[in-house]
Amino acid sequence: MENTLLLPPPVPGQSATLSRIHETSAKFQRYKILLRRRWWFLLLTASIGVCVQALRITGQPDTHTSLAKLVAGGRIVTNEGAVNWQEQLTDFYGTIIETLESAEMKKRAMSRVHALHPDLKDSNVDIRVAQTKGSAIFNVFAIGSEPKFTKIFLDALLDEFIAARQQMREQGLERALNSFTETVVKKSKELSERTEKLEAFRKSNDTIQLSGNHNEAATFLINLKTKRELLNGELRDLQVALQDVDAAMVDRERATVAGAPTAQAPAPAAPQASNTEANAAQMAGTVDNNTAASLHMTSNERDYLEVKKEIMKLQNERSKLLRNFKPGHPDIVIIDEKIDSEKQLLTNYSDEIVKEMRSREATLLRQIKVLDQQIGEKQKEALELAAKLAEHERLEEEFKAAKLAHDQMYDKVEDFQAVQQIQTDYVAIQERASNAYKDVQNWVKPMIFGLVGGLIFGVLVLVLFDRLDDRMNSFSEFQGLFPAEAVLGQIPEQRQRGDVTLLRPNDDRHLYAEAFRNVRSSILFKNWQGKMPKTILVTSAVPNEGKTTVTSNLAITMALAGARVLLADCDLRRGGVSELFKLPTTPGLSEVLRDKMHWRDAVQETGVRGLDLLARGEVFDQTSEVLLGKTAQEMLREMSDEYDYVIFDSAPVLVADDTASFAPKLDTVLFVVRLSSTMARLSGKALNLLYERQVNVGGIILNRSTTNLKEYTYYNYASYYYAPVKKKPGEETPGVKA
Repeated sequence: MENTLLLPPPVPGQSATLSRIHETSAKFQRYKILLRRRWWFLLLTASIGVCVQALRITGQPDTHTSLAKLVAGGRIVTNEGAVNWQEQLTDFYGTIIETLESAEMKKRAMSRVHALHPDLKDSNVDIRVAQTKGSAIFNVFAIGSEPKFTKIFLDALLDEFIAARQQMREQGLERALNSFTETVVKKSKELSERTEKLEAFRKSNDTIQLSGNHNEAATFLINLKTKRELLNGELRDLQVALQDVDAAMVDRERATVAGAPTAQAPAPAAPQASNTEANAAQMAGTVDNNTAASLHMTSNERDYLEVKKEIMKLQNERSKLLRNFKPGHPDIVIIDEKIDSEKQLLTNYSDEIVKEMRSREATLLRQIKVLDQQIGEKQKEALELAAKLAEHERLEEEFKAAKLAHDQMYDKVEDFQAVQQIQTDYVAIQERASNAYKDVQNWVKPMIFGLVGGLIFGVLVLVLFDRLDDRMNSFSEFQGLFPAEAVLGQIPEQRQRGDVTLLRPNDDRHLYAEAFRNVRSSILFKNWQGKMPKTILVTSAVPNEGKTTVTSNLAITMALAGARVLLADCDLRRGGVSELFKLPTTPGLSEVLRDKMHWRDAVQETGVRGLDLLARGEVFDQTSEVLLGKTAQEMLREMSDEYDYVIFDSAPVLVADDTASFAPKLDTVLFVVRLSSTMARLSGKALNLLYERQVNVGGIILNRSTTNLKEYTYYNYASYYYAPVKKKPGEETPGVKA
């Protein structure tokens, strides 16, 4: 339902699921009410749909139908030289149907009819094609007004269809063959170009080097880099040893003790080989010699280690003597002199070892420099050879691909020529056109379509108008739009002409009377957050909500419960409470507010025990001003002291400012909403206006509720508590206390 109303926040404690249930229930009840009230519109649209279909059928001329059949069987195909019959079960069936029903095919068939039967009068023919389920048979129907022309036209259509397929197939085969031939010529030219490029490249380069696709320069370059890495490793070890000769000698001794092979003296350098294998062998021998040399100990290194051991031995002896003698003892002095002598000798050996390491370092640097030069030369040579190998391989691959494409295309041309000679169409005429028979009009299906179409159109129209209508139709719908408002009760709709008769004791309208008792109980037992309200104002958003009748019956119900009630007509412009009770309109409230008389003097008895009436009085302008005056305030105080309840029937909120000005003075306000009549946006606007004036809205009374909705059936318990009492002639109805 579309409206611009800002809804109040959800009720505290109400779950989202319950809110969705209320919303769904409200929509369901709304559409149910819409269907019950507007069922005649659906009947009208359905009837219109049926009538339109009936007029369309009766207005159509008689038609005749001729039937022919096509079959999509199989065709001869070749596969690797073998000729086979292949079934075509689902091949382009949609294309066949569309072609038969096309305008171009009908045009060609019409031309054929004119050529073969020039005296035959033209007639409009409709073509329909249907495939037999589970088969490859096509039923071709020709529907026309002239039976003879219809049959001839269908035969012409089939002939033109077969001829068109034959022509299309021949043109397609011819285009395909021409395309294949052009491709073969193109591939032959491409193959020749690839062959010439490959031969020219081989002539301009070393055929021996390119034949094996092996880059010997790259292999030799790898060996050179390996040798350089070994020399660099030895150089780094040597530089570390120069920083601490003593630690280096200890490491050398450990390596020797661990079982490292004793290296032979370096062999003299071999002459430069003239081929790659000799160079590789020479490098391998050099690397082995260098590795052995790294583990070999010179005489100075061996003497250094021997002297160091001797020093350690003397130091151990000195330590033993110090246990028994003082440092100045002759034996200790002799050992100290030997230790000093050995240390001097150790220093001399260390200097010699450093000289040897420096010499070896210079040798390694020279060898690395020579290797760097060789690596640079070989690297350039390897790159050039690699580029040539890659180019040679690319040319060979292009040649092979061109040759393969040429051979394959040549084979396809030969196969296609063989297929072209034995190609047959797999679509054939199974049955020629039959004699055209008169069609029997089918009324059932069009009538059903008209009925359903009319109903759908009616539903769409109703839904459209309902989306534009924001009137509330049920309690669930109101609760969905105003979840924060308390509903005091629902007043059922009374189906009678004219004004609704007021309640009376032992009223036989049980459901109607029980609804007001329910409102009364809601007022009596509601948690008012303080004292019970004594002054009550009943209002609505707009006129014609049934507010005056609800107010009067509520006052009667309160009085029947034993309370002293004063019913005052506060609608000073168009009040009609006195007319319902058939009492004079004047004097009344307007005279009291203008200080023309005391309110007690204007009160009238209604005939209902405990209920008095203060009528409207004379109509005058500036009613809002007198309602805001001190007289109104003093009147309310006196009325509250004298009566249990004072109920005011006021003007609609959105019609005049009287209600919004007078309502804040009263204890509470009851708001009447007429279901299926009041717009939600107007009710929301009126309630917001009351809340802005700090009015205590005690609850909502839903008037003219539909009693046959499920949400209202709980009111049926009234028939259990109250049964109609048949009156005897002349017997009075006693008052009833609730």
